[in-house]
Amino acid sequence: MNIQYLKSADIDKVKWNSCVHYANNGNIFGYMWFLDFVAKDWDALVEGDYESVFPLVWREGLFGRKELYQPSLMREMGIYSIHLLSQARINAFLKAIPSEFKNIDIVVNEQNTPPDGKSFQVKEKINHQLYLGRPYEDLFDGFSTELASTLQRAEDSGLLLTSSLKPETIANFYRQHTPNHRGLERDFHALHRIMYNVLHRGWGFASGAMDSEQNLYAANFFIYSHGKALSLSPVESPQGKQLGALPYLFNALIRSHAGRPLLLDFNTRKKNELAEQFGAQPNAFYQLKRDTRILGLI
Repeated sequence: MNIQYLKSADIDKVKWNSCVHYANNGNIFGYMWFLDFVAKDWDALVEGDYESVFPLVWREGLFGRKELYQPSLMREMGIYSIHLLSQARINAFLKAIPSEFKNIDIVVNEQNTPPDGKSFQVKEKINHQLYLGRPYEDLFDGFSTELASTLQRAEDSGLLLTSSLKPETIANFYRQHTPNHRGLERDFHALHRIMYNVLHRGWGFASGAMDSEQNLYAANFFIYSHGKALSLSPVESPQGKQLGALPYLFNALIRSHAGRPLLLDFNTRKKNELAEQFGAQPNAFYQLKRDTRILGLI
């Protein structure tokens, strides 16, 4: 198996994106443009003539040493391949990670079965997905009683739905109502670029819930990719939470897409009560950690 390490500047953009597009486990996170938007620096492992690719997102850690990490707007990455992702192929890629990356904390997608042995600490993460290929009435029957009450409360409050929000409006709302974390400003700017790029390609749309005076209570942006509608940036204000504004947004997407062979990807990283109330099924993926630094420093 021929696996080579490439700097991002040396990657063939067309071949890379083609691999992600046709990969058995392809998703929006693997495209070069998405990686460029969420990560300042990244390189990659490539098998053969781009039959399999593995992005390595890195940053400088202590004493300027490079470490692999997971960008906050990127739920997962891992190996994308047009071949069967056998355990042998997965292990070969993980062993090919250059030794200069002594500290590794990444998240790999569902088809990247964790390696055997003790080479990595493995933690299971949970995403939630809901198959929409049934009539809305059947999907609604799978909603929890609590959710049905929340949706009725949102309906009674007179919330209005809109798909004409500008990316700037969604990004500002996200920054205002998302808990502060390392990289929030970077995420704010990355969201702009992601949303405009998706709109340019015709791959997604904005979604918002507001009152008659155009006060925004919840916002999200959905991206179509690989048979899924991915929830990119769901957020609601404290007032919106009381009104059930975010569930109202998700319900609108489910109602308008019911009967299509499409998965609603809630894009979660752990147990999520709202996704479960909609009847979404848990889907495991994996965090891989390894720190071979001396005393965790050098």
